[in-house]
Amino acid sequence: MKKHSVATKGAAPNTRSDVVVVESQKDIRPAATEAVLLSALEKFFDRVLNYPAVNRRLSGVMELLSSNQPNCPQLYIYSSADRVIPAKSVESFVERQRKEGCEVRSCDFVSSPHVDHYRSNPGLYTSQLTNFLEDCVLPRPS
Repeated sequence: MKKHSVATKGAAPNTRSDVVVVESQKDIRPAATEAVLLSALEKFFDRVLNYPAVNRRLSGVMELLSSNQPNCPQLYIYSSADRVIPAKSVESFVERQRKEGCEVRSCDFVSSPHVDHYRSNPGLYTSQLTNFLEDCVLPRPS
């Protein structure tokens, strides 16, 4: 998909009072060819990913990844508007990591599209990353 695709636009409205979000006022309806292609791809992957063998393999990979996380601080930056990775999946993963005793931070950008959080809100992105690095990674001066 091209960068100007509807798939790169945020899909969720900002209904949270605790997050300030700059939202685009542009019309985000897809072009007819893009709508057909997105629909076909969605149906294709829905079928392929639900084949029992594929589903078992993916479930095994996800279980392995979630059970063998390194014992170090983690930061998850995601968005409720992400059409590729659902926010609920990230949030449930974060909760599982916390229950395992991991130090986890997360930030929901609410309306930015997939991997476009920095471009959507560079100030918030930079502050989240800077705070994480200063608190968890970079050595403190003596």
